[in-house]
Amino acid sequence: MLDESDITRDTLLRGRVKLIQPRHGFRSSLDPLLLAGFLAPPFGAFLDIGCASGALSFLLLAKDPAARGVGVEIQPRLAALAEQGRQDNAFGDRFRVLACDVRGDGAVPAQSFDLVATNPPFRPVGAGVLPPLSEKALANHEVSLALHEWLEISALALQPSGRLGTVFPYDRWPELRTRLATHGFLVARSRLVVPHQGETPTRILVEARRLAAEVQLEPPLVVHDGAGYSLEVRRMLGEDV
Repeated sequence: MLDESDITRDTLLRGRVKLIQPRHGFRSSLDPLLLAGFLAPPFGAFLDIGCASGALSFLLLAKDPAARGVGVEIQPRLAALAEQGRQDNAFGDRFRVLACDVRGDGAVPAQSFDLVATNPPFRPVGAGVLPPLSEKALANHEVSLALHEWLEISALALQPSGRLGTVFPYDRWPELRTRLATHGFLVARSRLVVPHQGETPTRILVEARRLAAEVQLEPPLVVHDGAGYSLEVRRMLGEDV
């Protein structure tokens, strides 16, 4: 039974998707929405590494009614909220939540997924100050899941023709690109995310495959136009524009 005083009940896509989040603790950012908007269906069977309370998975399931997914979350409270969200969204057996360490033996079956989608912890330990709440620290910093680890898991989980989609800090793009190649991935699509037109990128959206020729960057995704979101981001949010 959820303690309503400890959670908020939010919605995505103009109410089409329900999301239950901690009132105090790790809360979803815009990143899952940008990644879900970047990835093109069909998604087939997908794996969400570090699904938190389920935002990215729920968006993928809403975008592709034929998709089926598995979300893995190491933090019990967030996994429980994702499970409740699965029920509230009536996803049924289309989505399964695993409350475990994705690095554990047998946690992820080999070559079982068409897509791995992840908004992973991306701040290296020692870079910046760890948030006081361990939930935020685990979600945002590479405390329990480092870059090379989730790439290794992705390489194991994907079918040979599968794809990997992620959103990552732009200042770590050279490292990500090198690590992708180390694990046998080539970049098929990539797109810079900029706060305002002409500003320095803060994120990069990447789709990688084993069997792909590297391609050029797609046009930047501009998040803000003036004081509000850009037209493209508003469309990703499900607004009628």
